[in-house]
Amino acid sequence: MNLKEQFEKDGFIIVDVLTPEEIDTFRELMDSLISPKIQSTDTEKRSSSFQHLGDEIKDFGKEARQYYFHLLTKPGTEPIHHAFHHPVILKTVEELLGPNLIVNNASILAANEGTAYSLGWHRDIIQIPQPEIEDWLFSPERFHNSVQINLPLVDENSLWVVPGSHNRANTPEENEAFRGSKHYAPVGVEMPGGIPVPLKAGQAVLYNNNLIHRGFTEKMKVPRRTLHMGYHSASYPPTWHFYLLNSDLLTPQYLETLNPTMRKMMEEYLECRREYPDMSQTWTRAYNFPEESRV
Repeated sequence: MNLKEQFEKDGFIIVDVLTPEEIDTFRELMDSLISPKIQSTDTEKRSSSFQHLGDEIKDFGKEARQYYFHLLTKPGTEPIHHAFHHPVILKTVEELLGPNLIVNNASILAANEGTAYSLGWHRDIIQIPQPEIEDWLFSPERFHNSVQINLPLVDENSLWVVPGSHNRANTPEENEAFRGSKHYAPVGVEMPGGIPVPLKAGQAVLYNNNLIHRGFTEKMKVPRRTLHMGYHSASYPPTWHFYLLNSDLLTPQYLETLNPTMRKMMEEYLECRREYPDMSQTWTRAYNFPEESRV
């Protein structure tokens, strides 16, 4: 079974990406960005379900939780940007989705040693209003033009998944675990069939955003240092995940500060935003199955 077949079957794959030298380099770059010497005296266990709401790098360590930092739109993060056009990453994503990749997420997941991390089981459909989430979104007939990636710089076991759940609707048992929500199950609820995805430093897990998954670590034995990224192929219309970057921050002045490769990637991102300006269309049936309207 090749990588694409495995990805389509299970909804995720694991690949070796970074050399030991690259791991060391990226760890140094990440630690220089987040000032890890800041340590919180607060040990209260927190849910990280608010992690996409705009953590600032300068605040790392002030609370005992995991932090989620958006990059590419943050001046001062340029030294680590080459992680998001790493040749092994791009080659693997092209195998899964197709050519002409558009980067649509570039982030850091970071936490200090001893942090407890718990994010409820979910699919990445928080952008879609719950009444508009339909089962056909998770059918094998619909091509999900998006992949997201965790690339840890230390050994970790924070991602948990339900293999194969990306291409089907919830089972009755899964619906019970979600307790009536189509976005997030309550923190602490166990999901039938859920398994951990242990990763060695430098290994990447690439997964379908529609896969039922969660983030969970009872207590981190080492500081978490993970690069997180997302892509789609420009050969197909994007999904709702494409709109995660704040395009208003990609000003001509800021683009001039980027290296030529990343600047080109961001210009391609902006071009795609102009072509597909309305995120709310991306979960409609007509958008996903245009051939039906031509019948």
